[in-house]
Amino acid sequence: MAMELEDTQELLTEQPAKVKSSRWYVLAGVVAVVFVGCVALVSASRSRAQTLAGKKDLIQNWEEIPGIDRVVKKAENLELKQPLRNLNDLFYSSQPEELPWIRTECVIDTVQAAAYLGQAVVFLYKAIEYDGLECPDNTPVGCAVSVAGFITSITWIASYLSFAANACGAAVNSGALCAGDWTALMANFGEMATVGAAVKDDCDFSTDWGSILNLTDSSGPPPPIWQQFVPAGAAPTVETYQKVKALRESNTNRNMDITQCVMDVTNSASYVVRAILQIRSATSACPDPKACAINIMNIISSFAWISQFTALAVSDCPEGGNQKALCTADISDMVAAVTNGPAAGIASTSDCADVPDPVEEEKHLPMD
Repeated sequence: MAMELEDTQELLTEQPAKVKSSRWYVLAGVVAVVFVGCVALVSASRSRAQTLAGKKDLIQNWEEIPGIDRVVKKAENLELKQPLRNLNDLFYSSQPEELPWIRTECVIDTVQAAAYLGQAVVFLYKAIEYDGLECPDNTPVGCAVSVAGFITSITWIASYLSFAANACGAAVNSGALCAGDWTALMANFGEMATVGAAVKDDCDFSTDWGSILNLTDSSGPPPPIWQQFVPAGAAPTVETYQKVKALRESNTNRNMDITQCVMDVTNSASYVVRAILQIRSATSACPDPKACAINIMNIISSFAWISQFTALAVSDCPEGGNQKALCTADISDMVAAVTNGPAAGIASTSDCADVPDPVEEEKHLPMD
């Protein structure tokens, strides 16, 4: 028993010594690993520094590279797709003398987008409620004019908002100009469709439009079919209701005519300012045949649209309308669309190019 106690005490005294010895081994291993890592890191840094120094010497002495003279000669003979220019050309602030004109274009684009929005609302109402232009119960011509006019107005809104995104920004926006050109081209086809539907009736002066719209026919329209099914005692009340309803519709129609009148005057005045901007652009761009052609067609279309919206104002502002003014508006609109459509198409070749040149784009601005 005594012998077992002595052996146990010897084991207990030897155990802490073994543990302490193993800890020192672990610590020594960690120190060795850290040392090796530091040595490797220093070696890698020196190698990288030597590599960079070698590359620096190679860059500084590039003339000594075998065959470099042929590489330089070939590079000198390469042709650029377009001449190098200062990137400041992109930003309007680099052209302080042009900035007021560009901002004027921004205002006109925004105003006309709003005017066409009002016109779209009027055409939509005419297609739904306006007697004589309603779809599909009234004449096919009136329905076609209302629907085509609404779609065309929406397309013009997209075009002018695109041009405003360019003119109201800090730099030339080729993507916005490209979108504006294509939507303008679509809008011009819409104008042709609208005029094509309306011109036959508007310019047929043998038609009694006052009679068609119940303005001059003293006998009035035939009695409605519903009177056959209404008891005699209820007829006066129903007739009163119908008269009140007709009066309200007449007042709403008149309000829409006044709204259209305001949009006509706004567009007419806006195209006067736009024509001035286009004439100024043409005076500086006409040495370039392509830009000159675009600007001249834009100027012609602007004056044609001034004529159209002035004639529409003559018809929409007073009560009763004016058939001769409508005929004049149709002819003017056709001239404007036929000239502005090709201008937008030609402009898209530079505005929608893979590498558009802002200097070339500015030569035919403002569009429409």
